[in-house]
Amino acid sequence: MDECHPSSLSIAFNRWFLRFVIGDTVLYNFDMVYSLFSIPGILLVLAYVLIVILCVYFEYIVVYKLVYCFKTRQTIDWKNLSLSSLQDLSVLKTKYFPLLFLYYVLLNPLWHLGFVSSFLPRISIPAFIINEALKMNYGSYLIFIVYILLFMVYAFLWYVPFYMIYTKAPFFQACKQSIHKMLQIKKLWLFLIGIFLMYYVLETFIFPELLLTTSDFNFYFLRYFLFSSYFRFRTLLFVGYSILWTILEVFAIYTQLKQEEVDPVCLFSQTEKPLKMKWHKKVAHHKIIYSTIFLCATIVFVVMYFHQWPLVHPPYSIGHRGDITQVENSLEGILAADQNNTDFAEIDIQMTKDHILVVCHDTNLKRLTKKDLEIKDCTFEQLQKLSLTDKQGHTAKIATLEQAIQTAKSSPNQIGLLIEFKPLDGDQQETIQQTIELIEKYDFSNRAMFMSMDKESVELLAKERPDWWIVYCAFGNLGHIHIRLNDSFIPDFIAVEESMINTQLLEDARNNNLPIYVWTVDDVNKIMDYLHMGISGIIGDASDQVSHAVHQYKQISLMDDTHYLTTCSGFPKLTEDESGYLQCN
Repeated sequence: MDECHPSSLSIAFNRWFLRFVIGDTVLYNFDMVYSLFSIPGILLVLAYVLIVILCVYFEYIVVYKLVYCFKTRQTIDWKNLSLSSLQDLSVLKTKYFPLLFLYYVLLNPLWHLGFVSSFLPRISIPAFIINEALKMNYGSYLIFIVYILLFMVYAFLWYVPFYMIYTKAPFFQACKQSIHKMLQIKKLWLFLIGIFLMYYVLETFIFPELLLTTSDFNFYFLRYFLFSSYFRFRTLLFVGYSILWTILEVFAIYTQLKQEEVDPVCLFSQTEKPLKMKWHKKVAHHKIIYSTIFLCATIVFVVMYFHQWPLVHPPYSIGHRGDITQVENSLEGILAADQNNTDFAEIDIQMTKDHILVVCHDTNLKRLTKKDLEIKDCTFEQLQKLSLTDKQGHTAKIATLEQAIQTAKSSPNQIGLLIEFKPLDGDQQETIQQTIELIEKYDFSNRAMFMSMDKESVELLAKERPDWWIVYCAFGNLGHIHIRLNDSFIPDFIAVEESMINTQLLEDARNNNLPIYVWTVDDVNKIMDYLHMGISGIIGDASDQVSHAVHQYKQISLMDDTHYLTTCSGFPKLTEDESGYLQCN
């Protein structure tokens, strides 16, 4: 029951939302959010919420009834069980419906226990949020406290589905009964702690490879399963993991039944059997016609389905903010990434009060300097008086973009830079113009990539320098891309947070000649998995791990023109008529 089936409802909703509400071909972070506040957006979101909670709660009811039938050794009538479960959905007709949605859709899936519904994608705290929190002072303590609080809430509400489904208790009454039960039975706490420790061991040591999610069960699943041995391996791991977790969940429900010994107020009423259509008699009259149509359709489908468009270029290794062994966004970090033979160092740039572009991620300097200062309120001379210090005790000075370019330009292994714009409202134009001037001053355009979550910034740069390698950085989209030639801005690639990766997104991007880069990943096994799925760039804090994994992948994989549109060194360059990419011997 743990993420066993595709979330077809979610996929269908995403496509309708994309087509009729947003209208853009590439889903930009804030455009998507703004669209939710339109009348069609609000109506569609409400409809989506209603459908999801109905499906999720229906699944809960069916499973709880199955466990009861198994315990009492009753014969299971699937049709009557399903229809009676539909009738039990009436409990959702309450003014506390939003709380029901939060509990059943977010809280349980967040902890992967109790149920992760097969109607939902895997819900968890994004890795990049945890990584950013760990970089803060006392960040690890903060994360630990958050997890403890979530565990407490989860544990106290452990019996809520039990009472709602078996005794028809309203949500708040079920919450009170669950809290009372958990206060009575101390052994349950030990049981839950043991379960979570088991989950940690399974995720960390037994199943360290990237498991499938419901988003991977889409139209392209069979293609990946047949052509990719790594995808088959991941699928087998997913099946084994799901079976194990399903057994554990069923055992937990069975244990609840034994402890409580309730007589469920469940409906198993008999229903009339529907009439069956005798389709075989109709088909028999036109056997040859139907067989010919079916054969032709099958051939066309197989040819089109199993044709996979080549990737644009071989993969790049990119050090996130330089390298983790040095202060982030420092000149020392860029050189450390260069020493690890990383292709690029990703850096963040902002503008100071006296209009100088400096390399820094946070708009406020408190995390790295212990000074509550905003970069936009400081001159570069003031910033030079400060020292950046990371959690390991390394120190560095805030560098300018010009110094970063000079450092990369003269680095031993000739590392490139992935420059991310972090502009404030109103300084996009000046940020872009200064960047162009510096890049051209040092003749660095063939070793620089440009990225931003700010759509206006990348659009401005693309307008000024259309031949440069420009990316849009996304932290949320609906997993469906379609590029049109008349779009106002077509990025050269898209950088996405790793929780967004699924086969649908990868295939859409591939069919649009749009490389996908993923951030922030350091685990070598995950990196290899992403590369085999078709990821074109890996951004990670530990640049040595990223570089090692990408180099290892290139050694065992074919780097030729049948797998890539171009294998030329440097950035992919279009032919003169822009109908394809330049090829190299």
